[in-house]
Amino acid sequence: MLSAVPRLTRPLLIGIAAVIAALLVLLPASGASAHPAGSTGVFITVQSDAVDVKMQIQKAGFVAATGYDIATDQAELDAVADNLMTFILNRVTVADDSSTLTASVIERPRFVTVNDEDSIETAIRFADDGRPIEGAVTLDYDFILDVVPSHQVYVALVSDWNNGQVAEGDPEVVGVLGGGVTEITLDRAQQTPLHGFFSVVWLGMLHIAEGTDHLLFLTTLLIVAPSLAVRSRRGFRWTQPIPTKRAVLRAALIITSFTVGHLITLALVSLGVISFPTKPVEILVAVSIVVAAVHAIKPLMPRGELLIAGVFGLVHGTAFATTILDLNLGFGEKLVAILGFNIGVELAQLIAAVLVLPLLIWLSHARAYPAFRTVIAGLAIVAASAWIIAISIDGTTVLQPVFDGIARYPLVGYLVLVAVVATLWHFTRDTQRKSGVDGGAEPTNPAGAAEAAAEHTRV
Repeated sequence: MLSAVPRLTRPLLIGIAAVIAALLVLLPASGASAHPAGSTGVFITVQSDAVDVKMQIQKAGFVAATGYDIATDQAELDAVADNLMTFILNRVTVADDSSTLTASVIERPRFVTVNDEDSIETAIRFADDGRPIEGAVTLDYDFILDVVPSHQVYVALVSDWNNGQVAEGDPEVVGVLGGGVTEITLDRAQQTPLHGFFSVVWLGMLHIAEGTDHLLFLTTLLIVAPSLAVRSRRGFRWTQPIPTKRAVLRAALIITSFTVGHLITLALVSLGVISFPTKPVEILVAVSIVVAAVHAIKPLMPRGELLIAGVFGLVHGTAFATTILDLNLGFGEKLVAILGFNIGVELAQLIAAVLVLPLLIWLSHARAYPAFRTVIAGLAIVAASAWIIAISIDGTTVLQPVFDGIARYPLVGYLVLVAVVATLWHFTRDTQRKSGVDGGAEPTNPAGAAEAAAEHTRV
């Protein structure tokens, strides 16, 4: 395909790609951990009728508080688990504005590693016979602090649906206990289910905006929207440009196909009807990018992008559902969350399409578009391959600083894309292309004009 691009364009493409890569690699990335080393983390999830409290207790603090100097061995921990939970249940209470809630263990103690330190994780649910949680929630946490007052307990809010706290990623730290302070109150002054709905809409938008894998899949699908797959002696090939209305309609069908696919599995997995292991799903998300990118380089079949969007949309929906499951919502709240999250995802996709599609249609009227499409698809394959390797070995992709940079500075990335498209169009636009009298632009490849004309009658 590069043979269709003038010699001047090839080094220009390479130079631009190098500049983009350098800019993104130099962008700073940030990381986070569960809680500082040498401390305990307490994570609160407020549901409509219960409050879940998960604890990550530093082993040294556990030994100091209980006197059980056990090895980091699950069997030894299981032997003292009942006594440990008795210690905790006598020193940790939760109350709302109505009464003190009754505690029950929902996760028995197990060893985990937090910030390279041995810790014990367990979880307790506080409720009152299924009645709704009313008003403020107060946590009184005296475990370890009654023996080691200098110990620090970081309290973080995971989610609170009615109060609009629906976050993905690291929970929000709301206070630190220690030094004589053992109580913290969550105000929850403005409670309404609408807060949760609008928060999860925003969460869906963020999931796309910060989800480089989902954005890359969508991009590799949309990049073929201004083109048509036509039959040639060696299978199928792309030809462009096509009328703008056709390109917009093709993009709308691609997004719709993707939406239908991911909505089905988002609902089924979130509601617990079906479930899949996390790692294979993550790998299949990366595989979807590879398939879409291969199709962008050389069409697998006419309108293959619609099939790819729909089939692999099912995979992406399964990945989306993890976010809903992590919110620990009740059934009714979960239904609203599925609707809101999907609305957020669609809004983000439409915004991305509105920003990117005009640039693609514009550049499709230049000779550089086949090379541009191939370069973008090639970069997508490289990124997806790096993800597959990282997921397979339970590691982090070497390209993570690049992805973090893109997520942190999306405006910079978009302006770079605009500059690249404008530059390529300026140097490779076809000044001799007929327009006006002919009623529109001719396909870039004259040999495919008749075939493209026939395809224009169909999407």
